[in-house]
Amino acid sequence: MSPMKRPRRTAGSAAVLLLCALGTAACDPGTPAGAPVERTVASFTTDQPLSGDALTRAAEQLRRRAELLGLADPKVTTDAGVLALSVAGPIGDRLAALTHRPALEFRPVLATAAAGTTPAAPAEGTVPAELTDRFAALDCTTAVPAPDPGTLACDRTQPSRGTWKFALGPVALKGTDIADSTAVLDRNGSGWQVQVDFTPAGSTAFADLTGRIAVLDPPANQLAILLDGAVLSHPAVTQAITGGQAALTGSFTADEAKSLAAQLATPALPDGLRPAT
Repeated sequence: MSPMKRPRRTAGSAAVLLLCALGTAACDPGTPAGAPVERTVASFTTDQPLSGDALTRAAEQLRRRAELLGLADPKVTTDAGVLALSVAGPIGDRLAALTHRPALEFRPVLATAAAGTTPAAPAEGTVPAELTDRFAALDCTTAVPAPDPGTLACDRTQPSRGTWKFALGPVALKGTDIADSTAVLDRNGSGWQVQVDFTPAGSTAFADLTGRIAVLDPPANQLAILLDGAVLSHPAVTQAITGGQAALTGSFTADEAKSLAAQLATPALPDGLRPAT
């Protein structure tokens, strides 16, 4: 099954197009009134076949993600484990965003240093002994994200290089701790950001984490927010943050913020979801 296909035009719509080409007075320069909107169909499959409730949940998550990405009138049908998404109009470059599962993590910062290795920049904070050599050797000017995900990371100040490197503590929260997310344009002029609402368990964990690091000396009072292995931001925390909400910033464009918000709001899409071939 082809991952993307377009239904053929009906004979009626072809006739309308022909009349317009001939310059009849009844033609409108845009889409003819009453003409059906052409739909695009993209089919998806998974590494492990889905059935029953799992297939139903996947279909609803795919439909919602398509809606959040701005695709018009999304509908999802299933057949033999394959999910077929139909939308009014083109899908375009949003096909990849429909299946991507962003890896979002919140980690305490242990130490920071300038991104390069020559000359070796002194670290601020305490680098664990087992990470000292790897931290010193890490050059974030050529590696984003870091080749040692989980314990070391680079920032994402620029698309292909970072300006800071980090030694990090264990993961405190993940994308699965998010209940919903929305792309918003900050009123204070800092650009597009993604506001997230945590689950009840995530809200408790976030309040505990921020309360614990708020009393520490810099940079241990910083919270690293990572996306796909790179540090989006590392704000300093001054007090416990309650209320179950946080904002993700990272010099997002409008499309990037909306895409990330749509992906974080639909975490239940199955692993290995990909266009069918």
